[in-house]
Amino acid sequence: MADDYQLPSNGNGNGNGAALNGNNNGHHTESSMKPLLELYVKASGIDARRIGADIFCQEFWMELYALYEIGVARVEVKTVNVNSEAFKRNFLGAQPPILIEEDKQATYTDNREIEGRIFHLAKQYGVPLFEKDQLVEKCIEGLYRNFKLFLRAKTEFDKGKKEPSPIEATPPQIKTHCNRIVEQLNGIDQVGKRVYSEKKFLKNEQTITSFLMSCMNLELVDENGVRL
Repeated sequence: MADDYQLPSNGNGNGNGAALNGNNNGHHTESSMKPLLELYVKASGIDARRIGADIFCQEFWMELYALYEIGVARVEVKTVNVNSEAFKRNFLGAQPPILIEEDKQATYTDNREIEGRIFHLAKQYGVPLFEKDQLVEKCIEGLYRNFKLFLRAKTEFDKGKKEPSPIEATPPQIKTHCNRIVEQLNGIDQVGKRVYSEKKFLKNEQTITSFLMSCMNLELVDENGVRL
């Protein structure tokens, strides 16, 4: 990634942030003219309990990062403690994800509003960010179909039993469904490992969507897993 990736100091007491301030590659206006979008997300570990990431926080983070990476917008992503008094006071009880566009003095707290603003920016600059990937769509549909078949068959087989049966004790049809799921998940895992390896060893590569970010809980971490 050619642009700078910075970790600013905590100036507002609301949380930790990553500022993505892209340079001008000749395709868009100067950096200062690009809209500045601040996304506040909830990190699963910041509230002292592992409760899992909000799927919308993760989705909007990835979409905004994609807009930043091609030079459409300046982006700041901040993890916040929703139980802190500072957060409650500043956002009046709203829950992450929260998107702030300072230039317009606009605050978006509804998921549909946030998604609408992101899509509007993509359309404004003619960026086809959200077109369907046929290969990914087919893979997900296949995984969901096999999981549904397995779950239905296994539930029917275990009906009336006090404890669920181990896979080894199920009929061949259920084992087949299970094996297909495992094969598909292994395939997805291999793709993820390959992409991870390619990104990690690119010269001077720094990207919050690969080895600098824990994708499971939206916390920025270094290569040793230490929170930044």
